[in-house]
Amino acid sequence: DNPERPYMIQAWKKSVQCFFVSAHNQRITEEQFGLRFTNAAIVWNPVKFRRSIIPFPESKTSYKFACIGRFFIIDKGQDILLRILSREPWKSRPVEISFIGGGPDELALKEMAALLNVENVSFQTYQSDIIKCWETHHALILPSRSEGMPLVTIEAMAIGRPVIVTPAGGHAEIVHEGVTGFIGEANENNFASAMEKAWNERHNWNI
Repeated sequence: DNPERPYMIQAWKKSVQCFFVSAHNQRITEEQFGLRFTNAAIVWNPVKFRRSIIPFPESKTSYKFACIGRFFIIDKGQDILLRILSREPWKSRPVEISFIGGGPDELALKEMAALLNVENVSFQTYQSDIIKCWETHHALILPSRSEGMPLVTIEAMAIGRPVIVTPAGGHAEIVHEGVTGFIGEANENNFASAMEKAWNERHNWNI
């Protein structure tokens, strides 16, 4: 038992207002503390750039997916994606995955990619110019096990890119399945199914 738990519960109850970035995060917090908030509100992460569609990049030779986020496997689930990419049919498809970010598991991810013989991936540092990133990438892919409400998802959708994500962090609250994106659970089989649905609709991504 956490001796600070009673004080944390009182802090929640006596707060003037509690803010969450998704209904999913609110529900998880309520379940963790065994109470329902009567003073909670959902606030959306702001998009820092002007919302307008960025022209879709050429896709004659390959499709480029951006996996943006901290290199932290237990939360971000990049290991799930690497295992999927290591087997057919993805191993032979014309796709490239850019892991964009930084964090404690960077070396582990690079070594895992080498062990699984996944060659169509690159590792890049976080780009402050998000517009420049989406000028060269076709879709966002996030196999997250845990999230808040990912700003990168909101940004990708704001400029007209499809997203392939898990339900973590309230994605199901903003992603219209089969229209703005594709949702799969954070395990290899289910997330691979979401990727397959997305791939089969790739010619419609730019509509």
